[in-house]
Amino acid sequence: MKFFYQVISTPTADTPGTSVCLNFPDKRYFFGQLSEGTQRACTERGVKLSLLTDVFVTGRTEWANTGGLIGIVLTLADTVSTSMAAIEEENQKKAARRAQREAEEGKQSKPREPKEQEGEGVSQRGNLTIHGPANLTHTLATSRRFVFRKGMPVYLNEYDSETLAKQMSIGAEDPFEKPSWSDSNIKVWALPLSPHPSARSQVTQPRSQSPRKRSLDEFQESEQPEDHMDQRTKNLLVTQSIVQDMFNSTWKMDALHETPLAQVKMPAAIFIRNPETKDLEQYKGPVPGGPDALPDIKVLVRKPWPGATVESLPTTSPSKEAVCYIVRNHDIRGKFDPKKAQELNVEKGVKYANLTKGQSVESLDGKTITPEMVLGPTRAGKGTAIMEVPSSEYVDDLVSRAEWKSPAVTTELQAFIWILGPGVAEHPKFQEFVTSMSHCKHTVSSPDHCPNYLAFTSSASSTVRLARLKADSYAVPVHDNVSLPQPGTPNANSESAIAARQNSPLQPLEPGFIINMEPNFGFNSDEVMSRFNPSNALDNIPRSVQHRMEVIRTRVAKPIFQKKLHEHRTQWPGADAEIIALGTGSSIPSKYRNVSATLLKVPGYGYYLLDCGENTLGQLKRVFEPEELREVLQNLRMIWISHLHADHHLGIVSVIKAWHSENFQNGSDSAARPETNMAKILQEKRLAVVSDDAMISWLEEYSQVEDFGFDKLLTLSAHPEVNGPKITTSFSHRPPSHPRHSVTFTDQSSPLTPLLKSATGLADLLTCRVKHCKGALAVSLVFSNGFKVSYSGDCRPSDKFAVIGQDSTVLIHEATFQPDMVGSARAKRHSTSSEAIEVGRRMQARAVLLTHFSQRYQKVAFVDKRIPRKFESNGDAAAKEPADADIPFDDPQDESASSNDVLLSDDINTAMSRQRLGVYTGPVAGAMDYMRIKVGDFALAQAYAPALEKLIELLERAANEETERVKQARQQEENARKAKNNKKWAKQMATATAAAVAAAATETSDVQTAPARSIWSASESEEGWETSDYEECS
Repeated sequence: MKFFYQVISTPTADTPGTSVCLNFPDKRYFFGQLSEGTQRACTERGVKLSLLTDVFVTGRTEWANTGGLIGIVLTLADTVSTSMAAIEEENQKKAARRAQREAEEGKQSKPREPKEQEGEGVSQRGNLTIHGPANLTHTLATSRRFVFRKGMPVYLNEYDSETLAKQMSIGAEDPFEKPSWSDSNIKVWALPLSPHPSARSQVTQPRSQSPRKRSLDEFQESEQPEDHMDQRTKNLLVTQSIVQDMFNSTWKMDALHETPLAQVKMPAAIFIRNPETKDLEQYKGPVPGGPDALPDIKVLVRKPWPGATVESLPTTSPSKEAVCYIVRNHDIRGKFDPKKAQELNVEKGVKYANLTKGQSVESLDGKTITPEMVLGPTRAGKGTAIMEVPSSEYVDDLVSRAEWKSPAVTTELQAFIWILGPGVAEHPKFQEFVTSMSHCKHTVSSPDHCPNYLAFTSSASSTVRLARLKADSYAVPVHDNVSLPQPGTPNANSESAIAARQNSPLQPLEPGFIINMEPNFGFNSDEVMSRFNPSNALDNIPRSVQHRMEVIRTRVAKPIFQKKLHEHRTQWPGADAEIIALGTGSSIPSKYRNVSATLLKVPGYGYYLLDCGENTLGQLKRVFEPEELREVLQNLRMIWISHLHADHHLGIVSVIKAWHSENFQNGSDSAARPETNMAKILQEKRLAVVSDDAMISWLEEYSQVEDFGFDKLLTLSAHPEVNGPKITTSFSHRPPSHPRHSVTFTDQSSPLTPLLKSATGLADLLTCRVKHCKGALAVSLVFSNGFKVSYSGDCRPSDKFAVIGQDSTVLIHEATFQPDMVGSARAKRHSTSSEAIEVGRRMQARAVLLTHFSQRYQKVAFVDKRIPRKFESNGDAAAKEPADADIPFDDPQDESASSNDVLLSDDINTAMSRQRLGVYTGPVAGAMDYMRIKVGDFALAQAYAPALEKLIELLERAANEETERVKQARQQEENARKAKNNKKWAKQMATATAAAVAAAATETSDVQTAPARSIWSASESEEGWETSDYEECS
C-alpha cells in the first residue's frame, strides 16, 4: 500500500505556519501548524479536503498554530454537507424512478433499508478528529457565537504530560508500547515538550475570570462519579459538549416554542396565533425591556441556537507545552508464497485469499494452515517524527525524552520533519541530537531555513502585471526568494544562524515536497512548486490589455479630465488619504482574492483597519516592507469589525499581537491589576477595537488561552439607537470583572468625550444596525478635517446606512453579487453592485469603492453606472441557495423593531423593486487585493478599470486552461498506469477512445474551426468597450 507525506506550506507572509498532509488511498491526515493561510494554500495547491479525517496540531495552542483551523473545519463541514445533500437528492431521484416503474408494473412500492456499507462510508467521511495540545477545545469553543454547522461531528483529543503519564504502562518493559492514538492506517505517539523539563509535571491551573452563568450539570456527560474527576477534566467535558453542539446539533431555525412573554429575551421575533384563523401573526404589543406593562400571555419564539445559550466558558490559562508526534504505519504482513501453499496442499482460490488476509484455513488433507506458514516475514511499519520546537528553551526536554529509548516508538524510524523556531537549529544540544540520529533523514521548516517566497502565485502573477499597468496603485508584493533568515524575523541577519546552515544535515522543505514511506522510502521533489519570479511576468501583458491602456491614457490626458482630477485632489476633504485593499473576496479565500480587510491611511491621524479577515497580517507584510510595517503598527489607531462572520475577523488576533509586540517591545505587565479608571484608560497607549459586544466577548475569552495583548486594547462595544430619522451611537468599555463605562462622541458635557476623540483620532464614529446577521453593523468614520469614510461590512442596501453616511467623501460598500443577481443577494443578505452604488447616491458620497466580491460569481468589478436602470428581478436561479449558516439571522431585522425606526428601511430594494435607480455621478472603482488608491485619484481608478479588469479576466481564463491541461495530463498518466497493469481495461479504453475520436471527426468535418487564439496575442473587440478615444471619463 502506497502512502506518503506532502508539504503544503512552509513559513512565509502568506502561510505563516508549516503543514504537511499524510496521504493514504482512503484517508488524509494533516500534521503541523494549521495557521492562517492554510486553507488558501490548499486551494492554490489543489489539495482536496474531502478525505480529511484527522488533524494533528503541533506546538502550543496559540493563534500562530491554530489561526487557520476554524476555516479548515468550516470548509470541510460545507463539503460534507454538500456531498450529503447530493447523495440525498440522488437517492430521492432513484426512489421516485423506482416508484414510477413499480407503479407502471402494478407493484406496490416497499421502502428499502439503507445498506450498511453506505452508512459506514457516510459516517467515515462525516467525522473529523482534531488532536493537539491543551486548550485546543477551549479555542474552538470560543467561536460558538459565529460557527454553526450540522451533520459533521467534531471530536477533540488533547495531549499533555500529566494525562499521558497516567496512561503509561507502569512496570512494562516498554512503557510506550501502546500509542497515544491509532486507527486502521497509523499509530501515533504524542510527545508534549516543556520549556524546562521540571515544568513537565506541573498542572495548568485556571486563572480567575468572570464566572459562568450556566452550571456544569447542564453539560455533564461522563459516566464517572463527579467526585473522581478533577476540575480540569470537568471543564474539558463542558467545552467538548459545546463543540459538539457547534457542529452536530439538531437545532432548527424554523421551530417555534411557546413561552411566557415576560421570559422572552430581546431582541427576538415574537409571534402569536390568531384565535380565529389559527394563523401565525407577528406580535406588535409591548415587549420585555420596553416602557409599557406586559400582558400576561404566552407567545411563540424561536429557541436560541446552541451557541447563544452559553454565556461563558470554564476558565483556563495559557499552556506552554508544545506537542510533537511520532507516526508509524502498522506492520505489513509478508508476501504470500503460492509455492508454500501448494506444498501444504491448500486449495487454490478462496483459501489463498483468506490466508493473505491473515485468516487460517484447512488444507485438503485436513490440516490447519496458518498465515505464518505461507507468508514471508512481516515488515515493521515505518516511522516519521514530526517535531515542533518553538524556541531553544525546549531543547533540553527534547533530547532527554524517554521515548527515544523505546523500541515501539523508534523501530524503523526513517525521517524527522523539524518545525523550528528562530535560533533553535543553532543550539549545540540540538545539533548533537541530530547527529545521534544520523541513521534518519532530517528535513526542516523554519524562517531560518525557508525564504519568504510568494506562496500564492496566482494572486502574485496578477498583482505584478497590474503593477506594470498602474504602478501608482499596485506594486510587486514584498518578498525575498533568497535571504535567510527571513528579513523582519527575530533572527534576521544572524551570523550564527548562517553558520548553522553550513554543512547542516537538515534539508529545507518546500511546498509540494514528498516523503515517500511505502512501498519504498525516499524523497521526491518532482511536484515542488517553482518560486515565482516577478520579472518573468512584468513584460508579459496581453495585447488586448495593452490596446485598452493606450486608449485610456489618451482619454485621461485630455484637459477636461485633468481639470476634474485637479478639483478632486484639491477640493475633496482628505484627498491625500489612502485606501489599501488587503482582502476583497467574500466567504472563503480564493486564488485571486483574500477575505475582507481594508486599511485606511489618513495623514496626520494614523491608520484604521476596517475588518480583519484571515491572514490580514500576511497581506500587510506583502504591501509594506518590514520597516514600513513597523510604522503602520506603531500608528494603528483602530480596528473596526463589522460582524462576527469568520471571513471578517479571524485575522484580528495576529494583528493585535503584532501591534502589541511593536509598541511594547519590553513587554507589558499583564499580571498587573487592570486599569478601571476610564479617563486613564483613554489616555494610555491602546489600540481601539470597535464592534458588537459579541466580538469583544470572543477576544476576552480567547485571551485566557494566549496573552496576545488584550490587556492593552480599548474595547468599545457599539450601541446604535434609532429615533425617527436620526441614529445615535453610544459605546461601552468593560474592564475584566468590572462594570461598563459608557462614552459617546457627542456628549459635550462629559470630560471623557475629548479623551475619546483623542484616543481614536476621530471627531465622530457613527454606526447603525444592518440586515445581514445578528450584530451586523455599518460605520462612518468622521475626521476633524471634514474627511468622512463609510464602510458597509456585509449587508443589504440600507437607508439607515445612507443616513449615517450622509455626505461621505468615500463609501466602501460590499458588492458580493452582479446586478442581475438580486435574488441571490436578498437570499444571502448581501448587495449587488448596482444596489451598492444606489446607497452611494442616497448618501451623496463623492466616490464609491466596491469590494467583497463573490469568489464564485463576481469576476469583474466594473459597473456601468451611467445608465439609469430599474432594480433587477429577484428571480435569478441562485436565489434559492441557502443563506450563510453562521450566526442565524435575527428575525427582528426582517421587520421594524419598533415604531421609532419605521422611517428607515433595512433594505431599500423591497417594495421599490419596480422603481428606477437614480444616476450616480461620482467615480466608482472596484477593489483588488493589494490595490492602493488615494481619495483624490478615484477618477483615475475608474478610468483605468476596464484595462485592469480585462487583464484579470484573461489571467483567470489562462489559469483555467492550464488547470484543465494539467488535469488531462494527469488523467492520461493514470490511464497509462492502469493500462500497463490491466490489458483488458486498456483494450476497452482504446476502443472507446477510437469511437469518440471518430464521432468527433464526423461532427466537425463540415465545420470550419478558427484557430485558437492565445490570450497574450489576441487583439479582441468586445461588446461594451469603445476603443476610440473620444469618450470622456466621468
